[in-house]
Amino acid sequence: MNATKLDTENEVICYCSGTTGQQIKQLLDEGVTDPERISRITGTASGCGGCEFEFQQLISEHGQKA
Repeated sequence: MNATKLDTENEVICYCSGTTGQQIKQLLDEGVTDPERISRITGTASGCGGCEFEFQQLISEHGQKA
């Protein structure tokens, strides 16, 4: 794993909701892959929009593993 992936696991991705990369990855691993549903569950990407790039990157990385 590269440093960016390691950093995002425990790092807050969305400062508006306090959501970490690990929380998003857990939902993805549980089969919740719809970005809108993840956003509704966690609050990610529902505020200022500052997390949208990293949020989409996590979803893309998960899709590449599948």
